[in-house]
Amino acid sequence: MHEKTDFDLEDTQPTMLRVVTIVVLVVSVTGAHWSTPMGEEYLHIIHILLRKLYLVPVVLTAIWFNLRAAMLTAGVISLLYTPHIIWQWSGQRAENFNQISEIVTIWLTAAISGLFSDAEKGALKRLARAYEGVVTALVAALDVREHDTELHSLRVRAFTLRLARELQVETRFRRVYALGALLHDIGKIGIPDNILLKRGSLSDDEWDRIREHPELGRRIIAPVHFLNDAREIVYTHHEKYDGYGYPQGLVGVEIPMGARIFAVADVFDALTSVRSYKEAMTYDEARREIESCRETHFDPIVVDAFLNVPPSDWDAIRTSIAG
Repeated sequence: MHEKTDFDLEDTQPTMLRVVTIVVLVVSVTGAHWSTPMGEEYLHIIHILLRKLYLVPVVLTAIWFNLRAAMLTAGVISLLYTPHIIWQWSGQRAENFNQISEIVTIWLTAAISGLFSDAEKGALKRLARAYEGVVTALVAALDVREHDTELHSLRVRAFTLRLARELQVETRFRRVYALGALLHDIGKIGIPDNILLKRGSLSDDEWDRIREHPELGRRIIAPVHFLNDAREIVYTHHEKYDGYGYPQGLVGVEIPMGARIFAVADVFDALTSVRSYKEAMTYDEARREIESCRETHFDPIVVDAFLNVPPSDWDAIRTSIAG
């Protein structure tokens, strides 16, 4: 199992709602068009205008889905509209041509809007990949100095996404959480080597310098517009639920949800990873440690979500990134 990256996440939540909206629109336009009388001139004008509304679900389908879905919608509308053409068929060639042209317009609208929508989505995906390259390069730059940082960031991102999914966080927020998790330690680029890479214990002054990295990270990514939302997690990822974290000493829900989720993911990875100064804990040991920090270091809601995730999921994420 491999968690999708922030750029790969698909916005699946509104899909059913969008399908229902399109179906309701098609059925409503069909019903209104069939039921509108055509006797008086003004009623006939309304009758004609109603069938123009068929273009709305076609365009929405192209925007929300793709060319294939737009053509499918056009096909369904054609099946619903054709009996009306047959029923109204008359000896007036102009009116007959007008009826046929409605079908042609629907298909042309589906094709054009679908093609443009697919092209736009393709461009956005390429842009997203370019953004991902920028983020990956930033993390790799830190990894050059502090080895294993990149793998740690990738694991924490995946753990954060798994917890966010367990908590049923909306996709748009999960993208932000993933970016923040990946970049959480980027501020360490600004910490001197003699402190960051020191093997012995740190002095109080050196710890103060280390604690500057959330603020440094916030400054580093501040000019990058698409990282604006993720910057909040970078800045608050060392806050603790009881208020004894840094740099602001936020308490409880004052801490952004993404940072509260990240905190559990980050500590879990630290506990279950081999470091130069310690062996890796087993899952059960790490679980007990995280439970013991409920309502002090961690949000209890996030801890509950962590405990609900099968251990095999965590193992699969670690294995997929290591391999």
